[in-house]
Amino acid sequence: MNKQLLFLIIGIFLITACNVKKMTISNTATPPKSAKALIEKVEINNKPPEWLSLKGKISLDKEGQQIKFSTDIRIRKDSAIWMSVRAPFGIEIFRAVIRADSVFYMNTLKSTFSKQPISNLHKHLKTEINFQQVQDMFFGTPSIDKAKYSFSENEKGYLISARNKEKGIISFSIEKDNFRIIEGSYFKSNDEYFKFNLTEYIVTENDFTIPKNVMLDVQTSESFLIELNYSKITVNKVQKMQFTIPKSYVETN
Repeated sequence: MNKQLLFLIIGIFLITACNVKKMTISNTATPPKSAKALIEKVEINNKPPEWLSLKGKISLDKEGQQIKFSTDIRIRKDSAIWMSVRAPFGIEIFRAVIRADSVFYMNTLKSTFSKQPISNLHKHLKTEINFQQVQDMFFGTPSIDKAKYSFSENEKGYLISARNKEKGIISFSIEKDNFRIIEGSYFKSNDEYFKFNLTEYIVTENDFTIPKNVMLDVQTSESFLIELNYSKITVNKVQKMQFTIPKSYVETN
């Protein structure tokens, strides 16, 4: 599999308008005064849809080289994440599907395909990641690791952080009005970290809260920065996830 396309898949899978409005609902309940109370607020407000369709633009910055694409991402909760990436003029570059244990990839330009275990993502990101975590990132409901978090508050929101022997310093920034996670970080050193930003949350017609912009910053032996900006978000409408490999395609590693 081409390395740049692999990193693009990794970045997109980590992470996610049609008649939408800006998130302006204010939560007037008693504000949290501890990390435990804050996490409970976040989890109560998590509301993922059964289906999610995202269409927009991707910007991949790797080692100073920037590439831009269009993307179509379709998610069926707890089942599969399907995606198609296109170059300018609508030419499809590749199509991929991620499931609980594997990633299927089809390079439509080179007429090749491959099947990779999801552990391939672990290897490149230097951290454990499963289907549920990838799915939750697109839904805007990333899980908060169990740990003993410190708690602080400022005008804009809340910050919780903790130390973990394997993952380094874990931290999350959470907005005040709606208790949505807007930043997350797993920091081991300046040479090894994973950070994400979820911004411009919107409320769909079905009252689901989805981030319109996603940014992923990964620094390991291979580093990259990916930004996803969605122009159309559709929830709870059944989506086609066609992934038929032509007989003429050649399998690659």
